[in-house]
Amino acid sequence: MIEMGEESDEREVLVEGQAARGSSLLLAMVIVLHALNHLVGGALPVLYPEIMEEFGLSYVQLGLLRSASSFAGGFPQMFVGLLRRWLPGRVLIGLGNIVFSALNMLAGMVGGFWQFLVLRVLGSIGGSPQHPVGTSLLTTNSDPSWRGRIFGLNMAAPTMASTLSPMVAAWLMVSIGWRTTLSALAVPALIASVAMILLVKEQEDAEAGTREFSMGELLGALRNRNVMAISTLRTVMAFRMGVRAFMPLYFINVLGFAAGLSSTLYSVMILGGVVGPFFWGYMSDRMPRKPIVIGILALQCVLYYGLQFAKDVVLLVPVLFLIGFMAQTVVMQSILVDSVDRSQLDPVIGFYYTLGFTLGSVSSVIFAYIVELMGFNYGFTYIAAVTAVSIVPALFIRETEASIL
Repeated sequence: MIEMGEESDEREVLVEGQAARGSSLLLAMVIVLHALNHLVGGALPVLYPEIMEEFGLSYVQLGLLRSASSFAGGFPQMFVGLLRRWLPGRVLIGLGNIVFSALNMLAGMVGGFWQFLVLRVLGSIGGSPQHPVGTSLLTTNSDPSWRGRIFGLNMAAPTMASTLSPMVAAWLMVSIGWRTTLSALAVPALIASVAMILLVKEQEDAEAGTREFSMGELLGALRNRNVMAISTLRTVMAFRMGVRAFMPLYFINVLGFAAGLSSTLYSVMILGGVVGPFFWGYMSDRMPRKPIVIGILALQCVLYYGLQFAKDVVLLVPVLFLIGFMAQTVVMQSILVDSVDRSQLDPVIGFYYTLGFTLGSVSSVIFAYIVELMGFNYGFTYIAAVTAVSIVPALFIRETEASIL
């Protein structure tokens, strides 16, 4: 009897070890695919000057391109989680990124602006499962005590890709042009997507728990105080999305910097976003989250407003780094997932991302319109004002049990 008990214990340990390894691989692949997705997106601001010149675009037309892509990638996020009734999360992410990669490769080959716009929009729809389904997978396959750090890695790795991407894109663009550069940067995501589908397994219990769906429970979850506060905060913040993509244009067209220096400064800002998410995720695992969110937003307001006064490189470097470093999103996500039942993770997270990307789709047009009429200084003041207003809903956040342990 003792031997049978020991064998049973050994089998349980073996199964737990295999599950842990499977979860680790799943977490790693979700984060890697997120990073490769951003490898393409991070290159676009560096490519925009060439794209604008070749297609003869204005700032408003560029804003339209960004807004259309953002809306197409954001609106479906409300609904992609429902597909997990029939498809595992890893398959949804893999198939979506295959579409995203393939269409971005094709976008580098078209001859006109409208064809480019259509392919970017369709590619964005393909990439829509990455954020909601990926966040849900990270939540259900990670220890709650490490959740902030896991979310931090899920932001830090893509931000690292966005940091390297402008420098790689600038180098490739000189050698092979913006078209081949865009196509080439989409290849790694295509390969990783196939690997995600074929090589990664999910825990059945973690996957099954997200397939339960009740509209009544979802509506109840949306009435949760923290869900309402975070959703309202996300709604306000959506109106400043996309501003960073205009920074290289500001450096070149307004400050008169060379393309190389512009790419370097843009990378400094993105580099701050590599360090910031993991740091704030670590802090959110160890202290109350509400003051972290409010403090970050207040500092962002000051930094964006001060950006118009930083005209030389010595001042721009620390300001840009801190703008990237102040990343409140990872803390907001931790509060959100700890405030709802596991069965409602997908639709609630999808709702959260849909708000940001759908409403944020008009932000690029608004910012571009302000810049075109009044200049970048008024644009930065607008971003600072939006950030200041976003502090109001953050005041209504209630600390969850996980954030005060």
